[in-house]
Amino acid sequence: MKCWECGKEATHRRKIGALPWEGATADFLQRNKEYTQRCYCKECFERHMKRLKEENDLLVKLKKRRMFETALDTLEHQNVRMYKYQEAIKVVEGFIEENPDKFDSSYEMLAVIILLKNRIRCKMQYKVGKYQIDILLPDLFVALEIDGDRHAQRKKYDSERDMTIKMILGSQWEIVRIKTDYLDQHADRLLDAIKQVCDYRAFHE
Repeated sequence: MKCWECGKEATHRRKIGALPWEGATADFLQRNKEYTQRCYCKECFERHMKRLKEENDLLVKLKKRRMFETALDTLEHQNVRMYKYQEAIKVVEGFIEENPDKFDSSYEMLAVIILLKNRIRCKMQYKVGKYQIDILLPDLFVALEIDGDRHAQRKKYDSERDMTIKMILGSQWEIVRIKTDYLDQHADRLLDAIKQVCDYRAFHE
């Protein structure tokens, strides 16, 4: 069998079903006589896989840049004084450039901008047991979750998840869930909302 790229003898193929840039294998299937999969020589295979990885990394960065602009648009639509947030925005922008995998949505970016503007330390995508918290606020003992429409379909699961996370973190911690609808309207009041939830629970315990 010939290399898909250069025509030399093929020795490599991708593992079907794996992500395009993962699952590389040198286990060449000689029984693949029907040419149902592209095959490569070693050099072309490595070049092909490298290109796919670079393209994916670029795609992820572009997607996160779009999310970031959406976060800023949301803030601007609320008529806040953007220049008061400029320092926090620049910090988040730089962090995204270095860690594009640390944000899942524009709302998480928006929340972190607000929190940093208020000098609140944040840890994004923080691992607790088998779960991952959107934003951990260690100085406030708060695990912050940003809830979109999907939360309404999985309230029971999220409730059980929150109980487990709180057991791991300790009784002094609170799991606070903020809806994306709230951030769409009152992003600049996020810190007040978090404190109100914590104060309400403390009063009713």
